Amino acid sequence: MDIRRILGLPELLDVKKVICVQPHPNDNEVGAAGTLYELGRRGCEIVYITITDGSGSGSTGEIEPEAIAAIRRAERLAAGDILGVTKHITLDYPDMGSYTEEELLAKLIPIIREEKPDLLMTVDPWMPYEAHPDHIKTGKAVASAMLFSSNEVLFPGSKPHDVPQIAFYATSHPNTFIDVSPHWDKKIASILAHKSQFDNVNWPLVKGFFDYHAVQLYSKLKQQPDAKGYAEAFKLLTSHQLHLFPSALYS
Repeated sequence: MDIRRILGLPELLDVKKVICVQPHPNDNEVGAAGTLYELGRRGCEIVYITITDGSGSGSTGEIEPEAIAAIRRAERLAAGDILGVTKHITLDYPDMGSYTEEELLAKLIPIIREEKPDLLMTVDPWMPYEAHPDHIKTGKAVASAMLFSSNEVLFPGSKPHDVPQIAFYATSHPNTFIDVSPHWDKKIASILAHKSQFDNVNWPLVKGFFDYHAVQLYSKLKQQPDAKGYAEAFKLLTSHQLHLFPSALYS
């Protein structure tokens, strides 16, 4: 049963407004930059919500967290400019902060209701072996916000908004593949805008992994093992599939 088709929902690339919620600066670029660039080309509004300030991403402790956060902020804006992001919203929690899913949920719902997206995008918190608390809390809070942004009884104070679809990137169970071959250079450029994270001796190895993974996804998209190109993958679900819907894993 294709519940999205039954509900008459648009394909991922046909949505008009998307909110992309990332745990840290650069997560959206790594997971979905090619798709976001194509959405922007098609006139889609792209709103970024960044949960943490990136202050814990230094490797040595020689730079103060406040200085790291300022660097990450500038890099996030530069990457967003490459992809056509129309608005940035930041919650500025410290990396690995003591914030809770419930706290994020309470902050996300008013934003969702004000922005009125027709798609949410975020990391998949149910990816096997995902061990980063910021990713787990962010992904789960966004999924819960999708369920409850339309519930005025539990969350009063602003006009409800029903978000029909959510796309999880960095997922082990994708059901949607997007050909990003024409925009691969843009994706790489947006990732490299985060110089503090990627402009180092490890970049050739990291880029090699990004290339290899995207080629594998492209092969799945084309169902041809030797197909040449790059793809991004998502788990695209409706709100109905986020509660008491066991087959969502296989949808």
